[in-house]
Amino acid sequence: MELREQTIKEMVRLLSEEQVITDENVIIENEGATVHNYEKAFGHKNPHQPLCVVNVKNKAEIKKVLTYCNENKIHVIARTGASSSEDQLLVIDDQTIIVDASAMNRLIKLDTENMMATVECGMPLAQLEKLANEKGLTTGHSPQSSPLAHLGGLVATRSIGQFSTYYGGIEDMLCGLEAILPNGETVRIKNAPRRSAGPDLRHFFLGSEGAWAFMTEITVKLFPYYPDDMWIGGYIVENFHKGLDCIREIMAKGYKPSVVRLYDKPDVDHNYGSVKLKDEEAFMFFSAEGPKEIAQATGESIHKIAMSYDAEYIGTKAVEHWFVNRNNLSFTVGTQEEKDRFLSTHISYATIEVCADWTDIHKIYDDVMAALPEKCPNLTMFGGHVSHSYINGTNIYFVYNLKIQDSENATAEHYQVMEGVCDEVLKYETGTIAHHHGIGKVRVRKIEEELGSSFPLVRMIKDQLDPNGIMNPGTLLPLK
Repeated sequence: MELREQTIKEMVRLLSEEQVITDENVIIENEGATVHNYEKAFGHKNPHQPLCVVNVKNKAEIKKVLTYCNENKIHVIARTGASSSEDQLLVIDDQTIIVDASAMNRLIKLDTENMMATVECGMPLAQLEKLANEKGLTTGHSPQSSPLAHLGGLVATRSIGQFSTYYGGIEDMLCGLEAILPNGETVRIKNAPRRSAGPDLRHFFLGSEGAWAFMTEITVKLFPYYPDDMWIGGYIVENFHKGLDCIREIMAKGYKPSVVRLYDKPDVDHNYGSVKLKDEEAFMFFSAEGPKEIAQATGESIHKIAMSYDAEYIGTKAVEHWFVNRNNLSFTVGTQEEKDRFLSTHISYATIEVCADWTDIHKIYDDVMAALPEKCPNLTMFGGHVSHSYINGTNIYFVYNLKIQDSENATAEHYQVMEGVCDEVLKYETGTIAHHHGIGKVRVRKIEEELGSSFPLVRMIKDQLDPNGIMNPGTLLPLK
C-alpha cells in the first residue's frame, strides 16, 4: 500500500491529478482487449492490478515518468491502442504502472512528395488511413485490429496487415522512429530511404513489445491508392495441400497479389456459410491492386495458374463477404455481446499463427491437425487458413473453438492448445511459433526454444537498454 500511495503521489506531482487514474473499477473497465476476456465475463479478475494508469500528453511527460520509475524500480507498461492478443499489456506483479499515450495522436507531417507520414505513437491507424485516402494515398497496412490499432503498438508488435503480400509488413513500411529509453534518453532514427551505416537500428525497436523503450514518434511509407481498380477472385480447390502448391507457384513466379488466402474445410464452415464444400475441398481467394493495368494483368495470371490446379472458379461473392466482414472481431472484443456469448455457450474462440518454408508448412499442417484434437479433446472446432505468403514460404493461422471447463482458468486451457501447436511447429527447422501476433506473456515460455543460440542476444539488448528491468517485465523475455 505504501508503494502504491507513494507512486500515485509522485505521478500527480509530475503530471496532474486528472492524468492519474486510480479507481480500480475504471482501470479494469479500460484494460483493453486481452486473452482474459473470457474469465472477465464470468467475474474473475487479474489478481495483479496496476498501481495506477497515467495518461501522458507529450514526450516531456513520458521522460519524467520513465526517469522516476527507472530510479525507483517501478515497472512500466507502455500502452496506446490497448489491444493485446498475446497479453503484452497484462500486469503480472504489484509494482507496475501503465503509461497510456493514446492522447498523443497528432499527425506531425503528411509528406506527399516523399510518400511518408510522421505521427505520434497514439495516432489511430484508421484515422491515418482516412487522412491518407483524402490525398489519394494509403498506408497499405490493414491488420484485423485496424479499428483498435495505434501506430506505436503496430511497430512494437511487428504487426502485419491483410494486404501484406503486396505492401509488406510494418517492418517494410517503417521509415524511422523516435523512442525514449528507461533512463529518459531520447533515440531518433532518421527517415532515410536506405542506409548501410551499420546495423539497421529500426529493428531494435520493431517487435520489442515495449520491453526496453517507449516509442513516441513513427514515420511510415505511403502508397498510391487505387480503390476502384482492384481485381478479386475466389476458387474451390481439391484440398488444402493443393491450395498451398498453387499459392507457392504464384509467389515463386514473382506475382504480387495483395491478398492471398486459403481456408481448409473446418475454417470455411466457421467463416463462410455461403461457400459449399465437399469433405476434402478447400477455398482460396486472391486480390490484386495497384494501377489498373497491373492489377488486371496480375489477376489474369493468378486465374490461369489456379485453373491449372483444377480449381473451380466461383466468382467474387465470398471474397466480397470477406472484405466487408474482415474486421468484425475488433468491434465485438470486450463488449457485452462477447460476454453474453461466453456466458451462454462456454465456448471461446482463439487463433495461433505460425510460419515456415514451403517444404515444412505442409508437414506442420498435417502434424498439428492430427495431434491437437487428441491433445485437447475439448476443441469443438479446429482448422486453419493461410493469410500471408512469401516467395520462400507462408504462414498458417490455426483457429479453434474451445469448450471451457473451468471459467477461472480459461487462459490455462488456451495455453494448452498454444503449447500443443508450438511443440509441433518447433520440430521443423524453419518453423516459427509467431508470425505476427508477437510473443507477449503467452508464448514467452517458448521463446528460448524458438530463438535457440540467438536468444542470448535478446537478453543482452534488454540488459543494456533496460538494466533495471522496468519495461514490461515478463513480455518477450521470461523473467530471470
